[in-house]
Amino acid sequence: MSSPPALGYPTPGARIGRFRILEQLGQGGMGVVFRALEENLGREVALKVIAPHYAHDPEFRERFTREARAQASLESSHVVAVYAHGEEDGYLYIASQLIVDGDLGELIRTAGVPPMVNALEVIEQVASGLADAHDAGLVHRDIKPGNVLVRIRGGQVRAYLCDFGIARRMNAAATRFSSSAVGTPSYMAPELHAGASAGPAADIYSLGCLLWVALTGESPFRGTTEYQVIGAHINDPVPQLADGSAMAQATNRILRTAMAKEPADRYASAAAMRADLQAALRMPAGAGQAVPAPPAPTALRPVTPTGRPATANPAARPFAPPGSGSLPGSGAPPGPPPPYQAGNGSYGGSGAPTEGGGWQPSRRRSGRRWWVVGGVAAGTAIAVGIAAAVLTAGSGGEEDDPSGTDSAFAEGEPKEIVNAAEKEMAVLEVARVEGQFQSGTDGLIDVDLISTSSGDCEGTMTLPSGGSAEFRSVDNQVYLRPDEAYWQAIAPDTYQVVTEAIGDRWVEGNDMRSALRPVCDLDRFFERDGREDAVAQTEGVEEVSGKDAVKVTQSEGSQSETLYVQVEEPHYLLRLEESGVDVFEFSDFDMDVEITAPTTKEIFDLDKWIQQQGG
Repeated sequence: MSSPPALGYPTPGARIGRFRILEQLGQGGMGVVFRALEENLGREVALKVIAPHYAHDPEFRERFTREARAQASLESSHVVAVYAHGEEDGYLYIASQLIVDGDLGELIRTAGVPPMVNALEVIEQVASGLADAHDAGLVHRDIKPGNVLVRIRGGQVRAYLCDFGIARRMNAAATRFSSSAVGTPSYMAPELHAGASAGPAADIYSLGCLLWVALTGESPFRGTTEYQVIGAHINDPVPQLADGSAMAQATNRILRTAMAKEPADRYASAAAMRADLQAALRMPAGAGQAVPAPPAPTALRPVTPTGRPATANPAARPFAPPGSGSLPGSGAPPGPPPPYQAGNGSYGGSGAPTEGGGWQPSRRRSGRRWWVVGGVAAGTAIAVGIAAAVLTAGSGGEEDDPSGTDSAFAEGEPKEIVNAAEKEMAVLEVARVEGQFQSGTDGLIDVDLISTSSGDCEGTMTLPSGGSAEFRSVDNQVYLRPDEAYWQAIAPDTYQVVTEAIGDRWVEGNDMRSALRPVCDLDRFFERDGREDAVAQTEGVEEVSGKDAVKVTQSEGSQSETLYVQVEEPHYLLRLEESGVDVFEFSDFDMDVEITAPTTKEIFDLDKWIQQQGG
């Protein structure tokens, strides 16, 4: 058994077995996470290298191996997949699925608090992953926004529970590393603060806290000291929403049950909580984001040595078993519960405040595109309003019209038609994307770009004001060349000085990388998970850019999308329409293209120039 290198962590370019380090993504108490290439498979992974002081400890190594094996055996669509683990070249590591769009906390900080509907959708996904983990015998023990990674596809947010680094098997003997209370105080169950062992009920409590953060952007209990936060978890009432809608009242019952002071009063399982979240999503929603109710007066209660209040929390006791999927009557609210109503496609929960650049009112559930990405070109005064709200879309491909309609294909099962398109799009190397999408309050953004499976792309974006900018993304480096009208739109007070200095040169815009990833990487762009429960139906054959295409509408609740799939082989997805606003078309499939970065002489160092101006 080799020892971890004395020099500490590897650096970009180094190798650990078959993994080549590309860049550092983050660092925590237990190690450093790198983006790495698994060279034998050509697959990028998140490679967590364990801190040397842990890797030296025999107890930790034994536990690490046990936990890694358990995680590798866990199959869940909402838990980050573990691909490999072990020790090579002196490093203890774990390689897992790479999720590059950040975490839930980062998303809320940058895009704002989502509408209530979307907050519930994301937490329902996390509950699903937690249920799978519990079924596999794992307790997470540190559920918080930073441990929920998100993947954004065409505006749809898919959540993945990650970092089981302090998780332990439910039946594992306590060790020096697992016997103490581990977690984040803002999300820890009351009993853990008094030394009780972590179990599924503690995870469910933390998931309730996470739900509150997704709804409001704030942790449920706050204080100026850690002691005050802990005291609030033990003594303060569970926070509630002020909205009187059926969805909000159902959500309040979920919060009360998940965050009950006594573990016995919480959901019996994460699956039960997920069922109630699903039921809440079928109820009529109020307008806009969730609004917290004024806090109730704090009632100090004695706490037993287990951390449980000496008296039960009546509001948390359900009249009927929670998790039944029919929330009315499941949370003991004051007075009669609202009647159950199935979703009818007229939810009003996707609006937002009209100040501060937050969410704007919408007539539909916006689960497919509830965030707006604002990429920063360079400098504090240069904000680029590009939103990655591009779902899989297409435009006419070949120039010759098809000789005729393949009636057998056009009359096939709707889901099979969609599947055929997905298979064709999955093997594409290059495609041209043209379209428009709504970017928050900025209006319609037009885009015209070449997207590749390698992740390189080039194209133009045009603002509603008429200003436009060329952009290129090459080897994960982004370059931007706006015209004068574009600079004027995004930096009205300084654009004249900026444009005079820059001229016709490019500037680096690497802060736009996360915004461009969903459209520049063709493989990710066409990945269409999360549509399993959608209802699909065909609506005849129409012409798209001179090609016959079968029109397929997919809907789930109040969400819908219309796809136009080429009838003639190959069955490319030619066009996608969403909400009557976002429209995208594809053309020039697998054309010859070479995307190169601007030369050094063509690039203006805007950051350096801004520093010089400030000096």
